[in-house]
Amino acid sequence: MERNNIIQLTETYILNIFENDLPSDLHYHDLDHTMSVRETSLILGEHYDIGAANMEAMELAALLHDTGYVKAYTGHEIVSAELAEAFLSEHNYPPRQITLVKELIDATKLVYEPKNLLQRIIKDSDLNNLGQKKYMKTITSLRSEMKTFLGLEYEDAAFMEMNLKFMDGHSYFTEKANELFNERKAKNRKKVVKALETATAKTTPPPPGKEKKKNKSTKKKKAAPAEETINGNKSAQMMFKTALRNHIDLTSIADNKANIMLSINALIITISLPLLASSISEDAKMIFPTFILLTTCVASIIYATLATRPIKTKGLTSIEKIQSGTTNLFFYGNFYKMKFSDYKSGIRMIIEDDAKLDDSIISDLYYLGKALGNKFTQLRVCYLIFMIGTTLTVLAFAILFFLTH
Repeated sequence: MERNNIIQLTETYILNIFENDLPSDLHYHDLDHTMSVRETSLILGEHYDIGAANMEAMELAALLHDTGYVKAYTGHEIVSAELAEAFLSEHNYPPRQITLVKELIDATKLVYEPKNLLQRIIKDSDLNNLGQKKYMKTITSLRSEMKTFLGLEYEDAAFMEMNLKFMDGHSYFTEKANELFNERKAKNRKKVVKALETATAKTTPPPPGKEKKKNKSTKKKKAAPAEETINGNKSAQMMFKTALRNHIDLTSIADNKANIMLSINALIITISLPLLASSISEDAKMIFPTFILLTTCVASIIYATLATRPIKTKGLTSIEKIQSGTTNLFFYGNFYKMKFSDYKSGIRMIIEDDAKLDDSIISDLYYLGKALGNKFTQLRVCYLIFMIGTTLTVLAFAILFFLTH
């Protein structure tokens, strides 16, 4: 099988595992965690320029590193490595790469000391939650897992104290991870300290005579169930990420094809024009195949240029469009002329409203697809012109040769 297809096959494989085989009580080691580890490992891998083969192994390891939870909670890394080997071998993935993937999965063990850059990257990626806004939510999910699968039940103060000790004893192995996560990690530490102080205060009895009167309990109205959004649908998130990645890859392929046509036709014109010009001066009939050749090259260059030409954008978006959800502030063409304060307000408006965020994601995928469709349409015309034109040129030269000899 082609190696560039293994990522898509693995995505489908883990999506099926997480949806159908993973215990429902795994709220921390879920699909969101896996995709977050994958995203961080790619960012760090690109920063350190680890090479295409290592990048692919890193991405596979990130996707597969928690699959072992379907069979075991403690020691799941060993099971994950076994499942990864079985799956990759089934798809004829190179043995040397499989070994590397297994080593990277093994490196995600909590007490493992990384031996090289690749292992340091995946270790940092696996603990990226320490430097994320949702840290307090993730440790709540982890606490639930520990109770269900390990039988460990902590009081609030003890649990927060354990997390504080872990944060104080942890440091990222790569400079880039420190740059990405340390600032938020420090803020999360403050939240843990505050939560610890609150929990400790609750368990400490008040001085005599200072007991607080209990307030009458009030019934809270149940909130109406919110409409499910992309943000809450793991399958939809997976499909959107896969589609966006495929669109970006295809855009790169289209640009490469257009650049090839530009180079080939420019080379033909550069080499053939001086030679054919002298031939025309000796034999006027040579003007016909020369005209066909030059017309073909120029037309091909025009369509190849159209395929790579950037689209025209205004660079400015009004607040009204943001509020109505008819624009996408994640595309540079809609904001590069905006003031930073306006852009910041617009982004906050989008991310605080799940419906607007969904609209932005859908809009981004749609217009990226439209641009990609135009590219390949123009490329198709370009290749068609080149194919027909070169064929007619050869035929014209052949006919002219037989008529004059």
